[in-house]
Amino acid sequence: MKGIIYAVLGGVFLTLQSTANAAIGDHLGSWQAAVLTQGTGFAAALLIVWLSGDRSWKKLSQVKLPYRFGGALAAFIIFSNITAFHQNGAAVTVSAVLIAQILATLGMEKAGWYGNAAIKLRTPQWIGIALMITGILCLSF
Repeated sequence: MKGIIYAVLGGVFLTLQSTANAAIGDHLGSWQAAVLTQGTGFAAALLIVWLSGDRSWKKLSQVKLPYRFGGALAAFIIFSNITAFHQNGAAVTVSAVLIAQILATLGMEKAGWYGNAAIKLRTPQWIGIALMITGILCLSF
């Protein structure tokens, strides 16, 4: 249950952040908003790590090099979300982002990227994906 609560909070915070980023982007520009968001996020995360006394960051050398740059993807995520918010509005943007995340995750799981056996999508999963895409199309028009 704790994981579900964190997922819901993450979804709410992502929506709030996207809305704030779009407003910042209106005044400063999309890339500037990404810099501001990344900077404040870094500062907040660093403060939390420092206050918690967690020293696991010392194990950074155990993390594969490509994964160390995962945060850099956030700059493109923020830019994409700001641009999409301005062109599509909040509901369509958030819906499209969520469906893209689900499709990407399903593709990665299907390929066995997470070290588990590759999953096989059955008819109910494909129907669910089709219904989500139909929902976005309904929001768009």
